[in-house]
Amino acid sequence: MLISQKSEYAIRALVDIAGDPGEKPVNRSDISQRQQIPLPYLTQVLRALVNGKILNSLRGPSGGYALNLPPEDISLLDVVTLLQGPVSPAQCAGSDAGSGCDRFDGCGLVDVWSRLKSANEQVLGQTTLEDLLPGSARGADTAITPDTRLDCIGLHCPLPIVRMSEVMMDLGPGQVLEVWADDEGAKADIPAWCTGTGNDFLSHEEYGDQMKFLIRKAI
Repeated sequence: MLISQKSEYAIRALVDIAGDPGEKPVNRSDISQRQQIPLPYLTQVLRALVNGKILNSLRGPSGGYALNLPPEDISLLDVVTLLQGPVSPAQCAGSDAGSGCDRFDGCGLVDVWSRLKSANEQVLGQTTLEDLLPGSARGADTAITPDTRLDCIGLHCPLPIVRMSEVMMDLGPGQVLEVWADDEGAKADIPAWCTGTGNDFLSHEEYGDQMKFLIRKAI
């Protein structure tokens, strides 16, 4: 799934409004200048956010735009879904799965697209406007000391998930597992596994061809 320019502009505008130090509504010209978003395009984006109940539009000399909800209650998934629809990488992974495709039954790609859709929703749904503000505690995940480390370098799907599931069974609620892997499928598989099991996917970092994942066991 490609994040559209309209969605990107919307997120940048919302972060600008959320981070404005003043108590008054934020003027769209100020947003346009600070974020370098063309004013006509920004106007369309702001209108969509108002219609979607994410923003309030206030008229008058002191008018402008203000968040309709606290920044911690607005996820990137809310914004992207409003601006461009479901975060599905392919039609067969969406709500109308199978429609219009005569190869749906028995197609091996359906599971891949479904897992990728789950991973997209996981990351966007767990990231809020507050997380994107300067000084956010979101980056604190990188300072977490894991309780256990699991080396899955050289292992291919489904072995990283199998090993991870076994190790997680021995962890206590709230404990953190650090997983290292080099299988590209882990990018989608691990967040999707967390979604399916109710565990918390904390972060994903890449170091060359190796990846590090942090997962907290559900409480």
